[in-house]
Amino acid sequence: MTNILLSALLLIASVGASAQNTSKNFKDLEEALKSPDKVETLTLSDQNLTSFPVEILRFKNLKYLDLSNNSIASLPDNVALLSNLFYLDLSGNKLISLPPDFTKLKFLHNLYISYQAPINLDDDLRILSALPLLKVLEIKSPTTDQLPPSIGLLKNLQYLELSNNQIELLPKEFASLSNLQILYINNDQKFDLKRNIEVLSQLPKLSELHLEGDHFSQLPAEIKKLQSLEYLYLKDNNLEELPAEITQLKELKYIDISNNRMPHIMLDHYRETLAPTVKVMFH
Repeated sequence: MTNILLSALLLIASVGASAQNTSKNFKDLEEALKSPDKVETLTLSDQNLTSFPVEILRFKNLKYLDLSNNSIASLPDNVALLSNLFYLDLSGNKLISLPPDFTKLKFLHNLYISYQAPINLDDDLRILSALPLLKVLEIKSPTTDQLPPSIGLLKNLQYLELSNNQIELLPKEFASLSNLQILYINNDQKFDLKRNIEVLSQLPKLSELHLEGDHFSQLPAEIKKLQSLEYLYLKDNNLEELPAEITQLKELKYIDISNNRMPHIMLDHYRETLAPTVKVMFH
C-alpha cells in the first residue's frame, strides 16, 4: 500500500477509533443532531438523499463526512461552516458545481466527487487549487472528454483518480502536478496513452499508474519514458504482448497484466525476463 493512502487511512482510522471511544461516530442524522458538538465523523452513504442535508452544517467539529452513493446535485453556499472537514466523499452523486465558499475548507485533505455534468469544471478546479492541504482527489464525470488547463494549478496533489471519464488527451498543464505520485485513469476507452506519454513523463514523482479497463490493444514503446514508475497496472485490457522497452523502466517493481490476451508462452517469457526485480501479476 502506498504511503499516501496508508497515511490517510491511518489518520481516518485514528479519527474513527477516537470517535468510537467518545461516541463521536454517527451513521444516523437524527441521532447526530442530539449532540451536534460531539459529531466528528458522519456516514450517510446510500441513503437516497436528493439534496445535501443542511442540518449537517451544525456539526462544527465534523472532520469526516461520507455522502457517497446518493443523488445530491449541489452543496450549500455556506458549506465553509464545516471548517474542520478533513475528508469528504461525494462519489456516486450528481453534482454540477462547487460553491465559491468551498475555498474556505482549508483543512480538506481527501475529496471524492462524482459529477452528473459539471457546469464549469475550470471554475471548480480553480476553487480546489485554493485548498492548501488537498492531497487526494477523485473526479468522475462520464460527460467529461477533456480537462481544462486549470488542472495544473493543483500542485499539492499526490493522488489523482480520473477513472470512468472520456478523456482522450491531458492538457500540457497537467505536467505541472510536480507532487503527483499516483494516477488512476481506469475505464476510459478514449484515453490515448501514446499521445499522453510526453505529459506523463514530465511528472517527476509519478510512481504508480493505473490504466485498467481502457481496452488498450498495444502498449507504446514510449512507455520507457516514465522513468519514475514503480507500479504499473494494466489489468482488463486487450494486450497480446508488452514492448521490449518495458525492461528500460529501471524503477519498476510491480506490473499487473492479468486478464489480457497474452498467450501463456508470453507470460512465461515475462516471468523470466522481468524477474526477480519485477513482480508480474498474471491472474
